[in-house]
Amino acid sequence: MKGEFYGIGVGPGSPDLLTIRATQVLQMVDVVCVPRSSAENELVALHIAKPYIPQATEIVEISTPMTRDKAVLEAEWQRGAEKIAAYLQDGKKVAFITIGDAMLFSTYTYLLKRVQALAPEAAVESIPGITSFAAAAAHLNVALAEGNERLAIIPAVDDPGALHPVFEHFSNAVLMKVAGKYDQILDVLTEQELQDKAVFVSNLGRQDQYVTYDLESLCGKEKNYLSLILVKREGF
Repeated sequence: MKGEFYGIGVGPGSPDLLTIRATQVLQMVDVVCVPRSSAENELVALHIAKPYIPQATEIVEISTPMTRDKAVLEAEWQRGAEKIAAYLQDGKKVAFITIGDAMLFSTYTYLLKRVQALAPEAAVESIPGITSFAAAAAHLNVALAEGNERLAIIPAVDDPGALHPVFEHFSNAVLMKVAGKYDQILDVLTEQELQDKAVFVSNLGRQDQYVTYDLESLCGKEKNYLSLILVKREGF
């Protein structure tokens, strides 16, 4: 039997920001697969999507470890894809949920390639979700970009020094995954005289949502993984 595989972006954090299509699919699939990065971390995507998942739906955790070790990641992605493919080969309808958008910095895209190789006959639908930075801009009532302004979207997880040419060539920037090297990123913003033209947003749409324009106040403090910085050269 031919199964059906759905990749669902569940948005930035609030259950009321899922698309209508996402809620429809969640209500009709047999299995919902949820990413878990570690035994300690809560299942954020499941918390967001849970209001739309019937009680009878099977919930399956897929390990997505927070590591840069390529071999470990490859092994876990393959293991997760095999779990999903087994359900598809039984003719099941399976959804994999992920925060934000399914096609932007998402584990879903790595799993999708492997699932399609293991279960090539399965139908696939990828359902977009609202990104954290789009939601942040809407929350702040500011444009990400206007007119001919250029917008850069950067995962700031490697060398923060590499951000210098980004700020030289782009009017506005979205810096994602900033928690790990926040202080170094702030140093770059200060050198570029942009520290007062940026805003830090964390856990948008959740009870512990936090927004501040005083980036220096966060130096040396622990940051949540779901954090980003918006930068506008013309200011906010």
